[in-house]
Amino acid sequence: MRPLKLRVQGFGSYLEPQEVQFDDVELFAITGPTGAGKSTLLDAITFALYRETPRAGAKGHNSLRHPAAEQAKVELEFSLPDPAGPQTWRVVRVIGKENQSRLEYLERGDWRTHPASEKVSALNNQLLVLMGGMDFSTFTRAILLPQGQFDLFLRGVPKERRELLMKLYGLERLRDMRERVGEHLKEAREKLGRLEGELQGLGEAEEGRLEAMREEIRQLEAEEVRLTREAERAQRALAEAEKRYEKFNELDGLRRRQRNWEGEQEEMGRLRERLERADQAERVWPQVEGVEVARKEAETALADLARWQKGLERLRAEVEGLRERCDPAALEAAKGELARLPVLEAMETRLTRYGGSLSLSRPDPLPFDEDRLETLRESERRWGELKKLEAQLARLEGELAKEQSRLEERQAEKTRLEADLERLKDEGQEAARLHEQAKTALEQAQRKAGVLAHRHLLRAGEACPLCEQAVAVLPPPREMPDLERLGLELARAEQQLQELRNAFQEKRGSLKTLAQSLPEEQERLSARLRERGRLAGEVEQLRSGLSGSPEALEDERTRMLAGLAEEIRQATGGEGVGRFKAGLQKRVAELQAAQERLAEAEARLAEAERQLTAQAQVLQERQRALERLETSLALLLGETGFDGLEAVRAARLSAAERQALQQRRQEHEREGIAIAEGLRRLERELEGLEPVDEASVRLQREALEALRQGARAAHGRAEGLKADLKRAEDQLRRRRELEAQQAKLVREVDVWERLERDLRGDRFQDFLLERYQSGLLQRASELMNELSQGRYAFRLEDSEYAVEDRWTESVRTVRTLSGGESFLASLSLALSLSEHLSKGRMGALFLDEGFGTLDVETLEQVAGVLEALPTRGRLVGVVTHVEALAERLPARLRVEKSPAGSRIRWSDD
Repeated sequence: MRPLKLRVQGFGSYLEPQEVQFDDVELFAITGPTGAGKSTLLDAITFALYRETPRAGAKGHNSLRHPAAEQAKVELEFSLPDPAGPQTWRVVRVIGKENQSRLEYLERGDWRTHPASEKVSALNNQLLVLMGGMDFSTFTRAILLPQGQFDLFLRGVPKERRELLMKLYGLERLRDMRERVGEHLKEAREKLGRLEGELQGLGEAEEGRLEAMREEIRQLEAEEVRLTREAERAQRALAEAEKRYEKFNELDGLRRRQRNWEGEQEEMGRLRERLERADQAERVWPQVEGVEVARKEAETALADLARWQKGLERLRAEVEGLRERCDPAALEAAKGELARLPVLEAMETRLTRYGGSLSLSRPDPLPFDEDRLETLRESERRWGELKKLEAQLARLEGELAKEQSRLEERQAEKTRLEADLERLKDEGQEAARLHEQAKTALEQAQRKAGVLAHRHLLRAGEACPLCEQAVAVLPPPREMPDLERLGLELARAEQQLQELRNAFQEKRGSLKTLAQSLPEEQERLSARLRERGRLAGEVEQLRSGLSGSPEALEDERTRMLAGLAEEIRQATGGEGVGRFKAGLQKRVAELQAAQERLAEAEARLAEAERQLTAQAQVLQERQRALERLETSLALLLGETGFDGLEAVRAARLSAAERQALQQRRQEHEREGIAIAEGLRRLERELEGLEPVDEASVRLQREALEALRQGARAAHGRAEGLKADLKRAEDQLRRRRELEAQQAKLVREVDVWERLERDLRGDRFQDFLLERYQSGLLQRASELMNELSQGRYAFRLEDSEYAVEDRWTESVRTVRTLSGGESFLASLSLALSLSEHLSKGRMGALFLDEGFGTLDVETLEQVAGVLEALPTRGRLVGVVTHVEALAERLPARLRVEKSPAGSRIRWSDD
């Protein structure tokens, strides 16, 4: 198992979503200030895999949730080395109002939910299978070493350490291997029988028969080479004949082309005459175009003159109509009224500012006095403040009564919690005593059952397989202890004890929280009482400074605003000032627009009269120019021999037609030259050579094809024999492979038979365990030797771990090591065990221990060992707040504290 990605939200100190990618790192440090949440990341991994953490256990899940989060969520993606099934998995755990668990696997790029996700127990069992049977206790002793438990493996009881190693190396499965060995032996014997039968069918595969086939293939290949060479000579002769045949055909074709070319000479003469006539037409054509352009210009000028005359008549009628609609006196009167509008707008602004409207009316209005109105408004405002303060005071008195009642309830709750803690303390002491009794009874029964389980191996007069002493008299049969019942009683006692501990911790936490909050609540109540006294004083002071009534003040203010509204209505005729102003502006704009339109129309009339005179002069000039051009053109047509304009137009050629005719003449000339040169060249090349006909070429082609067919036939026969030879060689090779497999299977059957005999007892299991543990201690000794500067090495003495002290030349138990030395020994064992497990299914190691207790020299040695650690694709994480150690590692995962929750980021600086 190797972690790939970890996501946390609302878990421990991580309020906001945080994500860590592990797929591109191997050796790294987890660093940050104390309390930031470094160990919480390891808690998240164990919680995802086992729903349990080293610090909170399997029950205290609510303590893992951030106080400000509604739920805590953990997602862990990890990979497995098993190629027979899904290799990437994801487990999701949620702590909240409804706890959730889900297991998914990656298939062809999509996440699919595993059926075990329907029940938490089934999901936990499936994860245990994926972890190779490694439970939480084993995982935290070998893969993830939490704070305070770093030396459990080093100082553990030999029996527990033996069981742990059996699980880690999968040796508990040797019991199941007996059946599998029998199955392998049966399968090997069946394979050996099938192989012997196949060998009997390959008896004809002999080396002599293969050599005869190789000789025949060599003869056919020589024949193929001979025929291929003759075919190449025939191919060269055929190519020469075909070349001569093509040149005689080309000579005949050129002579036919020469006769055709000579027949086109008369057509070429007519083509030259047409081009010359077209050149004369092009010289005359500019004069023709000039006459046509002059005629069109004269016609256009005549039409323009008529159009200007009609436009002038329309403009004269428009000017007369505009003069009738203009009124200068009315315009000046409207402008005078518009100048008086600012006064009315100021009056309307004051009316609106003081809360009145133009429709306000009273039978007894008062003259408008702005200073008096301000005094009235201030009095009304103070009456409003008095009402607000009285309402605020009443609301505060109600809240004070509720807070005083709630404080009394909290004090009573504190008294109840103190009594519950005393009761839970007494019950916990009694449950601890019962748990210790159940544990002692189970251990005694297990030892007794272990002895009774070997009674059937005892024989009178023979040696005991355990102590190897002679058995004089067989002990009488005894009933086996009920280990299952005792185990259930111990589990119930553990569960009851844990529940009482959890309840005690929960009550104690509630009492602590309540004791901390009560002084704050009392101080808050005192502050609210002081606020009530202040508000009461303000109400009394404000009431003493007021006179009159709010109703009388409001009536006087309304009558004054009604007088101002009546004055505005009289000035605007009952309309609003804005509407009155818009009407005036519209009237002024209409009168001004009429004057402007009249001036513009008069200007356009004068311009039209001037343009009409100019257009009459243009018409006369264009008519005289047309007469001059027509006279000149008549003289030019007589000189060139054209009958009229149509004859000139017919003789002209377009640019494309002219280019095509010229190109036809040039091509005809070039073709004549090319034909003459080709005839001279071919007549020189073929002079004295006999012509080659088509029949002669065809006979040479047939002879060449016959040679090629003969070569292909020889090649085909040779390839067929090669295929036969390949099959025969494969059969011979298969025979030799089967013979080698037969010898191998005979040896394999012998090995399986001997293994079956060896597995009938438990000695093989003990042999493997001793071998694995020897390799584990050997690598741990290498690391310990380096960390202790050559002083210590590990030894195994009567199943106990010891160290050889080379300075004192003595061997002593690991319990005699100092705290720092014990840390180095535990670190050496952890790294060695991780390297051993990384060769199998475990691809991770996490160390969470106090590197800060090491001196500078030892810390430098530890950093050097970690740097040189062969990760081999493993993920090795070291939790430390010692920057000197963190900076030595290739990558650092930094945990940063903040009021909004901790943050995680990778850092290479």
